[in-house]
Amino acid sequence: MSEQELFQPISEGIRLNLPVSVVLRQRTIQRGRWSVPVWELDTVALGSHSKLSNTAGDLVRQTDTEKSYSWSGWSITLYKDACERYWHALIGDKPLVYVVCRDPLDDESELSTEPLLVTVDYDEATAYLETDDTVLSMPIPADIYRHMEAFVLQHYQPKPFKKRKRKKWVDGETRGGR
Repeated sequence: MSEQELFQPISEGIRLNLPVSVVLRQRTIQRGRWSVPVWELDTVALGSHSKLSNTAGDLVRQTDTEKSYSWSGWSITLYKDACERYWHALIGDKPLVYVVCRDPLDDESELSTEPLLVTVDYDEATAYLETDDTVLSMPIPADIYRHMEAFVLQHYQPKPFKKRKRKKWVDGETRGGR
């Protein structure tokens, strides 16, 4: 598979799959006598850097205070029937990309979290947040924003605003027996 093919979005008419790689940064902070790991979303980059799907967190950078891990093989999937939500995200003040994380299922993993889902849909991210999963976010990178914008422009037509008419509850009659 060529590098060109790795970075191409896959369009199936009603949905668009954007291959992405995710980099999470782990810092350790002190809380009293305890050291607690804190995870932050460092990067969501368009394109998958591996032919393998969902490669485990590879250490890509390490300093005295933090470590960064990379996962590739993920994708952001845009659905035609969710275009209105994407449109609202695009016209909002701060469009975000979300990475839903969960504790790994195997006890052998040295990482205390791993990606479960990458999305640009606020409603989808909120649903996971309500089930106590960790949701990390960052501003949408420009290249992902452009693909999202093109998908919305192709598939979404905002409904014109219609002012509702008031109902006439009484047609000249008096109410209450007066």
